Amino acid sequence: MKKLLILFFLGCYSLLYGQNRIILQQSYFKEKFISLSKNKSIETFFPANTNQLNVAQLNRDSIPVYTDVEAYLYKRFPIEQKKNGISIGITPLLNYSKGRVGKLDSNYWPVYRNTRGIYVEGDLLSKIGFNFSFCENQAQFQDYENIYFNQQGENYVKFYGQYSTQNAMIPGASRTKPFKATGYDYAYSSGNIHVNFHPKFQIEFGNNQHFIGSGYRSLLLSDNSSNSPSLRLKWKINRFVNYQVLYRKQLNLYRKPTTLAVESNFENKLFAASYLTFQPIDALSISLFTGGNQLRGDSISMHKLMPSQLIPLPLLQNDLLLENQSIINGITGINIDFAFNKIRIYGQLVADKYNDTWLGAGQVGLYYFDAFGVKNFQVQCEWNQVPKNFYGASRAKLSYSNYNLPSAHPKGNNFSELFVKLGYQFNRFYLNSKTNIYYTQGGNLTQQFLSNSIFAPKLDPSDLKNGTTILENIEVGFRFNNLYNGTLFVNYQGRASSFDHLESSYQCLMLGLRTSITNEYFDF
Repeated sequence: MKKLLILFFLGCYSLLYGQNRIILQQSYFKEKFISLSKNKSIETFFPANTNQLNVAQLNRDSIPVYTDVEAYLYKRFPIEQKKNGISIGITPLLNYSKGRVGKLDSNYWPVYRNTRGIYVEGDLLSKIGFNFSFCENQAQFQDYENIYFNQQGENYVKFYGQYSTQNAMIPGASRTKPFKATGYDYAYSSGNIHVNFHPKFQIEFGNNQHFIGSGYRSLLLSDNSSNSPSLRLKWKINRFVNYQVLYRKQLNLYRKPTTLAVESNFENKLFAASYLTFQPIDALSISLFTGGNQLRGDSISMHKLMPSQLIPLPLLQNDLLLENQSIINGITGINIDFAFNKIRIYGQLVADKYNDTWLGAGQVGLYYFDAFGVKNFQVQCEWNQVPKNFYGASRAKLSYSNYNLPSAHPKGNNFSELFVKLGYQFNRFYLNSKTNIYYTQGGNLTQQFLSNSIFAPKLDPSDLKNGTTILENIEVGFRFNNLYNGTLFVNYQGRASSFDHLESSYQCLMLGLRTSITNEYFDF
C-alpha cells in the first residue's frame, strides 16, 4: 500500500512539469540549469525556459516518501492543478530569519527579515508559460548595508540643481519606506509571460529582471537592480545563429519638481539591448551584446525619442554608432560559454566610452561539477575587473543603471574581484561557502562598499591609496523543496575592509526559514 501511495503522488507531481514554464534565475536554479546542460551551451541570456531544458524534472527529488504530508512538503507545490491543458503551481513566499551582529556571543538580535508573499507559475495549452510573485517585507540590515541602500534612495529637488536623498533602495527588490527606528518596509511584485509562437520565434513580456552570462556576476546585464516593464524577442535564425532583442523602461530615482498628481514621477529612460549568438558546435556559444539607455525625461523637460535605438539590429542600442552621448549611453561586449561534461569555462569582454576615452572590463571563470570525483560537490572560480569610470557617463543620469543601482556588477566600477564558491549537497542537506576578495584604488574607507562612482565620479586623482575587502559567507541548510527552493538555514557572514591605515569589520549570524526565488547581491 505504501508503494502504491508513493507512485500515486509521484505520478501526480510529474503532471505538473510544464513544457513552457519560465525557469527562475536565482543562483540555485541557474546553476542547476548550467550543470544539467552538461556538454551543451543552451542559453546564456536568462531567464531560460523549460522548452530548452526541463530543470524541474531533471532535478526532481528522488528520495522516497511514505506519507502524503511528505509528498506535499518535499515533492510539489502546496497548491497544484492540471486540467484541460492548463497547469498551475502556487506556493507562499516567506523569509523569517533573525540574526546577531558584532559579537556573536551576545544576546542582541537586531538583524532580521520578515517576508510574506505568494508565487504562482504555470502553463497554458503548451504554448504559454507564466509566473507571478508578490511579497511584502520588513527588515533590518547591517550598518554597512544600510549605508549602501540609503545612498541609492529617492532624490527630491531642494533647489535648482540640488537634491536631497530620502528612503533607500534594496538591490534586487524595490525602494523603501521607514520601519520603526532603523528598519525598512518595502514591497514588490514581478510577472512574466512567455509565448512560444513557433519553435524558432518566442516572445516574453512582463516586469521581471534579466541576466546575461554563465557566471555569478555579469558585466553586461545583471538582476542587481529592480523589476522593470520589458519586452523580449527571441529568434532562432538557424542551427548556428540566434538573436534576441530586449526593451525595458527604466528609472532614475530623481523626482520631477512639479506634478499634478499626489506624488511626483521619477525620471525615466528607455533601455534597449541586442544579443546575437553564434554557436558553431553544441558546446560553444559566442555572443555579441549591445545595450544602452536613452534619457526620455529629466527634471527639466521631455526629450524626443531617438527611434534608431528601437531598430532591432546589432550595435544600434547605444552610443557606439549613434554618437549622441548627450541623451544615449551604454556598453558593448562579448560573452563566451564553453561547456564540457563536468567543466564549464566562461567569460566576458566589455567596452565602454567615457567622454572620449575607451575603457575595457573583463570576466573569466569556470565551474567544476562533481569536482574531484565527489558527487554533488561543485567548485566555481571567477575573476572580474572593471576600471574607474566604467558604466559612467559625463551626464550622470545616463549611467548604466536602473533605480539608482548599477545594471551590471553591484560594486559599480573601480575594482578587481576574485570570487570562489564551494557547494556540496547530500540528500536534502547542503553546505555552501562564498568568498569575495575586492581590490580598489582611490577614495576612502566608506567608498569600499559604495558604488556612486558610476553616477558621479568624485575620486581625487591625488588620492591613490589602495583598499582591500574580504567577504566570507558560509551557509548550512536543509532544502526541503527543489521546486521553490524552500530551505531551513544557518548563515554566517563576515566582512573585513582595510584602506590605508583604517580598518572596519562586520560579522553576522542568521538562522531562518525561506523560499528563495530571486537573487540578492549584498556582497559588496
